[in-house]
Amino acid sequence: MPVSSIADIASADGCHTATPLISIVTPVRNGAAFLQALITSVQGQDYPYYEHIIINDCSDDDGATETILRRHPHVRWWSRAHRGQAATVNEGIAAARGDLVCVINADDAFVSPGTFRRVARYWTEHADIRCVYGHTLHMDETGAALPDHQPLGALRRAPRRLRYYCSLAHSALFVERRLLMEHGLLFDTRYRYCADWDWMIRVAQVATFSCLPYPLSWFRVHPGQLSQRTPARDIEQEHNDIQEAHGVNSVRSE
Repeated sequence: MPVSSIADIASADGCHTATPLISIVTPVRNGAAFLQALITSVQGQDYPYYEHIIINDCSDDDGATETILRRHPHVRWWSRAHRGQAATVNEGIAAARGDLVCVINADDAFVSPGTFRRVARYWTEHADIRCVYGHTLHMDETGAALPDHQPLGALRRAPRRLRYYCSLAHSALFVERRLLMEHGLLFDTRYRYCADWDWMIRVAQVATFSCLPYPLSWFRVHPGQLSQRTPARDIEQEHNDIQEAHGVNSVRSE
């Protein structure tokens, strides 16, 4: 279970506390099919100092999403008018009280009950670290694991490649909240499909990403996800816009 008095846990002086509070931010719209699995993966963590913020971005699923949320009094959640995923993430980050923030979508999950503990321990033991990331595994809509082709070497090089392609999953990235506030690092609401990629590029420009050599999150591949429902040309155009914004003309080959 999460801590009962969150406001007393988060550090106020910029120092790395022994028990950092981890804020999990989840935007959801019509996500009832997989939302319970995510909540279970958070609630099952063996590290108690966390909060889970879920914002219901005007789901129109006959109340299915809210029905799930009402079962979990430990979750900080609310519903409001539709504003889009990027704006919803920003609202969650602004509401977060933790030392570290992780943004994870409603159809994804954390890999093991020890994920938060590993991240918290590493962050606590390395006073100069402001961003911690790990590997992301893939699963299908039933939760069955898909083939994993990313070697550890490629994972360690991933932050350097962010400008060229989305080499990391934000669900396996834990960022110091103070860093986000200091630099105004929120999702750019101009981007509908790839705001997470642009956000990680900008975070990497002001802080070093430190790699944990473990899988931290699951990314679920299923027909209902936005990337599967969006015409490839629209996603490609947004890719090009982000690369141009960051001074890249084309994807660099491996």
